[in-house]
Amino acid sequence: MFISRPSDPRTVLLWGDQWWFAGTATPLGFTDLTQAAEALAKHYADEPKPMRLRLVYQPDAFRSVRTTCPMGDRRLLSAALGAEFPALTQSDRAWSHEHILPLHEGYSTLLHFEETPALFALATQLAELGLAVESAWPLATFLHELPAEWTESGAMTVVALHADRALAHRHPATGPAEVRRWDGDGTIAEVSQWLGSLLAENADEPILLVPADHEVAASLESFIRLADYAALEQLQLPQALGQRVVLPRYHPAQLLPREAIVTRQRALIAAGIALLLTAAGIGGTAIQTVMAARSEHTMVQARTANLRMELVRLRENASAIADLRSLIEAGSGSPPFSAILDKIGRSIPPVIALDELRLSARRISLEGWIAPSAPPTTAEHWRTALNSAGGRWAVDTQLRPGGAVSMSGDFKP
Repeated sequence: MFISRPSDPRTVLLWGDQWWFAGTATPLGFTDLTQAAEALAKHYADEPKPMRLRLVYQPDAFRSVRTTCPMGDRRLLSAALGAEFPALTQSDRAWSHEHILPLHEGYSTLLHFEETPALFALATQLAELGLAVESAWPLATFLHELPAEWTESGAMTVVALHADRALAHRHPATGPAEVRRWDGDGTIAEVSQWLGSLLAENADEPILLVPADHEVAASLESFIRLADYAALEQLQLPQALGQRVVLPRYHPAQLLPREAIVTRQRALIAAGIALLLTAAGIGGTAIQTVMAARSEHTMVQARTANLRMELVRLRENASAIADLRSLIEAGSGSPPFSAILDKIGRSIPPVIALDELRLSARRISLEGWIAPSAPPTTAEHWRTALNSAGGRWAVDTQLRPGGAVSMSGDFKP
């Protein structure tokens, strides 16, 4: 018996007015973002709820731009760039940025932001429908992380292409990365012209083409003979969404940032400081800081809705789990697996990290590590706690060099 980690969230793409899914070339259309949530919930109507989602987010009113910036966090970027990009100071807009990199004598980044508010309301509506959005990412960020390998120079271009819209993330060998976007009936022709220029300059530069389907790829082929370029690869969009693309939650491009601790008391203190600074003539930056805090608070509300839904589900299942345990163990003569798992979870000291747990019909085996700062009697106290379960099992402790600790024993008849 082994304990396995929960499955990864489903990756779904909102691009323009359509939902795209891994493994299927048929998108799901919608008329507006309110109807988008309902359409997605209907698509997953037969799936167990709540369902965990990783959202790749590229509606029509979403922009990615290159800009110079100071080196700092979201609050500093909001204060420094808010005048040029008002979305960074508006609490109902989702925005993020790529890693800040040196540029000449300063720094630069790629900003991603909504031109009209939508994401936070969409995430909340999806949570109410049983679809928990754990993270949301710009399509440009997803494309950047899609290639399995990069060249030594760092040069890489990834292009997602549909019949009437396209997005490219280009990382040249020298200079900053850029994002290009095309919309309308002439999209394929314009993309082919741009790709043709890149390939004419350097036919060996790696390009990953991500067409929506075979028809789109064939349309591009009518402009550029793709087979002539060995460094150009293709990956269909449904397959790309099924790739194991690593997007850490602490990445700055995350559109639903990690929750900030914003209490009412701290908000009042911040407002008081802002008023004092304003009276002194230097309150602009402080006010923008408060606005940024409000923006993060709105994001927290969306995540809170997801967590509340999960809590309700767990509470509803608690009694059913207890009944199932009773049915499994009562009078069956089988080993008390659930009882020992419950005992381990309740008694393990915080200074012991459990590395491996094996349970069989008769044997119990635990392997772990004990913190160097832990008292010498920690392992023995844990053994005593584990064995105080009505004599249903017995385990012994063994300490090994390097802080390793193991326990082994037997279930009693």
